[in-house]
Amino acid sequence: GEKGHMSMTAYSKNTKIISMNGGFVSNAVCDTCTTVIPTEAGLKEKLEASLAETKLQQYRVTEENGQITIFAKGVPAHASMPELGVNAAGVTFECMEKAGFEDDLKFYNEHIGTSCDGAGVGLKFEDEYGALTLCNGIVKTEDGIISCTIDIRVPVTLKAADVRTMCEARLEDENGRIEIGEIGDPLFFPRESPLVNALYKAYVDVTGDTEHEPMVIGGGTYAKSLKNIIAFGPEKLGMDYHIHSADEFILVSEMEEAVLIYMEAIKNLLAI
Repeated sequence: GEKGHMSMTAYSKNTKIISMNGGFVSNAVCDTCTTVIPTEAGLKEKLEASLAETKLQQYRVTEENGQITIFAKGVPAHASMPELGVNAAGVTFECMEKAGFEDDLKFYNEHIGTSCDGAGVGLKFEDEYGALTLCNGIVKTEDGIISCTIDIRVPVTLKAADVRTMCEARLEDENGRIEIGEIGDPLFFPRESPLVNALYKAYVDVTGDTEHEPMVIGGGTYAKSLKNIIAFGPEKLGMDYHIHSADEFILVSEMEEAVLIYMEAIKNLLAI
């Protein structure tokens, strides 16, 4: 199966931040971010001390003409597994608050932050097939308002109406607001279905692996657009393929093995 997909956008209401821009796509963790804020006495040193305690790959704080510029480089990750990344925007927001920047940063930090479980918007949930995940992908500034894209992967047992009910009380206060966008349905086939059994048998017969069972993924594929289709791919658990990031790859040996699995899968499907 595949989790459902939900998009949100968060907007600031009261901020002294001059500009904040980062991220390239909504379905990947915001891995770089540049922020410009007004200078305050001692703020540059406090920011540097706070940033030094984070998991950022790189950061830089400069001060010029009454402004402080913060550059942060985190770690990219696909929105289906945001916990593998480091959100540069989220870390920057946290560090500005820790450094005592006199601005209301609480809305972002309380609703989004660096957590990936959706607790800040009332959506922390997990079923037997997986947990809900939340990813902040793009941060940008337009007309003095900072907006943040939010990509949520919804467990297969949660319905769209349930999701709206769970988060409706957490979408706005005096400091910011969140708009709900698209809520896409999940894709799910029971473990005992002939389609799942045919594909799983092909995998086991070729690999001999009986430890790993069929699973629900956080990613979305074209299978959601067709009937009686399951995404059936060669990715192995425990291997970081840098999916949708720099240097994405697959091992030649795994591709060759995948061909054998697909051959068996086609035979099994024809026999249904």
